[in-house]
Amino acid sequence: MGLGILEDSHLENVPGTSLFNDDPNAAALRTYEGLDLSGLKHGHGKYAHIVLVPQPSDDPNDPLNWPRWRKHIVFIVLAYGTLLCGAMGPLVTADIVNIKSELGRSVQAVSRALGSTLSLSVGLSTIWWSANYNMLVGARVLQGIGRAAFEFLVGASIADIYFVHERGVPVALWNLSLISGINIAPPITGPIIAKLDWRWCFKLYSIACATLFVLQVFLMPETTYHRHLNLPTIHPNNGRVESGSEDFEKKGDAELVSEVRSSDAPQPLESSSKHSLKAYLESLAIFNQDVIAGSDKSSFGYLLVRPFVACLTPVCFWASLLYGFGITWLTVLAICVAQIFSAEPYFFSAEDVGLTYTNAVSPFICAAIAACLCGPLTDYTARRMSRINNGIFEPEFRLVLVVFYAFFGAMGFFGWGISAHDKDAWIVPVIFFGLIVFGVTIGSSAAIGYVVDSHRQARNSTLGGVIAFKNVLSFAMTFFINDWLASRGILNMFGVVGGVTLFTCILTIPMYIYGKRARSWIHRNVNLEAKI
Repeated sequence: MGLGILEDSHLENVPGTSLFNDDPNAAALRTYEGLDLSGLKHGHGKYAHIVLVPQPSDDPNDPLNWPRWRKHIVFIVLAYGTLLCGAMGPLVTADIVNIKSELGRSVQAVSRALGSTLSLSVGLSTIWWSANYNMLVGARVLQGIGRAAFEFLVGASIADIYFVHERGVPVALWNLSLISGINIAPPITGPIIAKLDWRWCFKLYSIACATLFVLQVFLMPETTYHRHLNLPTIHPNNGRVESGSEDFEKKGDAELVSEVRSSDAPQPLESSSKHSLKAYLESLAIFNQDVIAGSDKSSFGYLLVRPFVACLTPVCFWASLLYGFGITWLTVLAICVAQIFSAEPYFFSAEDVGLTYTNAVSPFICAAIAACLCGPLTDYTARRMSRINNGIFEPEFRLVLVVFYAFFGAMGFFGWGISAHDKDAWIVPVIFFGLIVFGVTIGSSAAIGYVVDSHRQARNSTLGGVIAFKNVLSFAMTFFINDWLASRGILNMFGVVGGVTLFTCILTIPMYIYGKRARSWIHRNVNLEAKI
């Protein structure tokens, strides 16, 4: 037992468990154990000492070989789209009380229409906007379909274009973009609603989406690339050595450690003479035969089911609860803010409701601070705990950060409920709002990081399952949240919310203790890997 984590008796190398090393080449040492690292490709400039993981091909069209400015442009477009994803949910929630009067519906009904499908999607669907409730619901469904695809593919695209040692900042900014989108929408749309009309928020949002569409078409070529390295491998069953093509991005650390056992340098990659740089317009092609030829060969039905299968496994189910409830509570807060601050004793206008997101302790600032702290906190925790654990890193070490979520998140929810119930000055609940966002940002990063570390070889399926659960949970919560607030009061509602937050955090304790055994069981019994 290492630091309270129960050992597994079935697998010698449990996926996710690895040697921790302060050396920036630690990822290469794990992935290419037994190979002469000097024979592998290294970075350039100040990164010349770092072995590149994954190893790029000699093809100039390989996204890993793109110039840094091109990679950054692709990521900026992805981050902009993620920001719009987060902003769609609370886009007009600052005026939800007036909207329900105009549509002749209850606050709960309008909340269901606005909050049940957080979305990005086609700007054209909002051009023909009207005050008709059925059209509102239908448009939100279309937006939800569009957002789901974008939200899922961003993480995969980051892995496509950045090496392992470059992914920390993009992943943190991706998470920050989603949460910040939720927080910056109300202060922007509040003045628009006050000066124009709530429909104008959707009209302007459609322009933002149209801009994203243009940026995606002209600045985002296909990032999927199937590179194959001719590396010598040893088959553990018979010890036979052969040189063959292995797609190292499809294998977990444990599998690679058991297969790669040779001190020989890797064979040369495919010759660059075989490849020529694609013309600009050619790189923008919608269909790429090379990608289609190397794509996942699993059946279409299983591709649809696999994220849901992943969501039911212990690791992903725990992460889905922690991450799903955390992000859902932010959406719930955005919906309830107008209901609370438009009533006595505040009597805020839509513009004033929006400004509660920027006054005092801004949720955006708290999210940014939390995102900046996540990296150093994770590295420090991993370094210290791995050193105590004889140099062995366990993904469960990431779960220690959930303590921050439990403390700040629960304190924020309880404080928000009590201060709003006691009708304290508006600045008091807003401060607690900031604490909530701070805690949720750290908790979300810990949950997603744990899933990725536990299932490196199946990260797309597992992350897809977690994100799907989060969206389903958000959809379900909007069906009763406003009625709950109206009937039981804010103290009861956020007391329960704080209790649920603490409960999901307490579930981290058994996840920490039994996590390694859970990872072993999943690897042995559940097929989450792609078939190539």
